[in-house]
Amino acid sequence: MMRTLSVALFTAYACTSTLLAQCPSTGDCREVHASAGCEMPECCTLVCDADLLCCAITWDQICVDFALELCGGISCPSQGECSVIHENSGCADFVCCELITTLDGWCTYAGWDEICAREAQELCGVAPCELAASSAVDEAEPCYERFNDGCSVGFESGRISFTSGIAMKGRITGGGPRDLDWFALDHAARTRYRFTIEAEFPVETQYFLGDCEGPNETPWLVAEPLCSGTRTLNFIANAGVSSLILGTGNIERPYRDGLECDDIDPENPPDPKAPPPLQLYGVHWVVRFDAMQLADIDGDGSVSAGDLALLLANWGPIDLSVAIDPRAADADLDGDHLIGASDLSLLLAQWS
Repeated sequence: MMRTLSVALFTAYACTSTLLAQCPSTGDCREVHASAGCEMPECCTLVCDADLLCCAITWDQICVDFALELCGGISCPSQGECSVIHENSGCADFVCCELITTLDGWCTYAGWDEICAREAQELCGVAPCELAASSAVDEAEPCYERFNDGCSVGFESGRISFTSGIAMKGRITGGGPRDLDWFALDHAARTRYRFTIEAEFPVETQYFLGDCEGPNETPWLVAEPLCSGTRTLNFIANAGVSSLILGTGNIERPYRDGLECDDIDPENPPDPKAPPPLQLYGVHWVVRFDAMQLADIDGDGSVSAGDLALLLANWGPIDLSVAIDPRAADADLDGDHLIGASDLSLLLAQWS
């Protein structure tokens, strides 16, 4: 399918234009159009490397055939508004499309579903943020080591121990493999925490009940918006073995790309020819766990009328068929999935 340029035509082209000047251009790379070049930068470059006429004269059927052959998996820009559901992958705004498809591979290879559209609404146009320097206790984990990655490295040694009221800082990464930070919440009795976090990335926190051998479950997962300042989560850790897991993603999908490790492993240095780590967002976090009174349902530091009102408003059985957001009125103090007389007794015993 190769064509040849005459010497005169190639000279004229070289004197009046360059490949770079035509990529990106206008027109869908997968459709014939009169102008040279096309709107998908990566695809345009691949096609014009294969056939200079596509960036010199016109984007004809041969250029389209090259695009269909060479540009599989390249979806940006594409048809459809980024904030609206549509059948094809990718969307019309190149910058937004590149951001979302890098974070969420489904939006690249499948359709632009409601999650892709919601991600575009939440993330596109939001400027990345950077945490100020902190004197918090460092998790001291090079991102290539993954000391604190829970079940991926060994449950007993792979979790972070913390002190109530003392801030900690660290980093997570999103790919190769995905790095998470696990915080140990093992207790003989049910314990309430006020968990605060600041992060440079879209936050995903999940509560993991049990150990790696099982039985285990994830009763809840909470996602926080990008660069939303200090966020607070008030929750009860069950008696026994459990963990809070910190990563990046949203309520439906984890993010596996776009937050790569930028530490140099002295035993496995990167190839000098390899592209630099892809960092769509910063990777730093600062968190703090504060142990609270079990009956402090509203998290204001005391057990009083506000907590009593929340308990009475949620009186009765808890519907386990729906996911429970721990930030809602968490008045099941004894953990029997029923808000009743025993919970009221516990609250009154802690009244302050």
